[in-house]
Amino acid sequence: MAVLKRKKRAGSEIPTSATSDISFLLIVFFIVMPMKKDEIGLSMLLPGKKNEQTTVRVKQSHVLTVKVDEHNSVTVGGNLVTIDKIEGLVRERLLVEPTKTVVIVETHPDADYGMMIACLDEVRKSEARKVSLKTTGM
Repeated sequence: MAVLKRKKRAGSEIPTSATSDISFLLIVFFIVMPMKKDEIGLSMLLPGKKNEQTTVRVKQSHVLTVKVDEHNSVTVGGNLVTIDKIEGLVRERLLVEPTKTVVIVETHPDADYGMMIACLDEVRKSEARKVSLKTTGM
């Protein structure tokens, strides 16, 4: 009786010649990615853990509200304004009551995130010390 030898199929082995190249590329990718420095963030000084959060009651007359509605319209103290006017209006208010004024940036959940950041940037330019962020209900 004759014994038949089986031929190896061409596709039965997994080629491993490119694994070192792929490994090298993955190493380079994960080394270079954390070096990306062009990320933009909002820098804010937040209170540390040492300070306990307390609720402070503020008179309504000391509050200046910057509102962004769902249509991205901006109002300051109830008056419709453009974004470039916010800094001047907040500075005017700070001249009258520099230590008592609290600026609230109130944003509707459907408003653009960029509008809230633009308003917050204008408030920061005015050098207001007491700023609060708030979202309105839907």
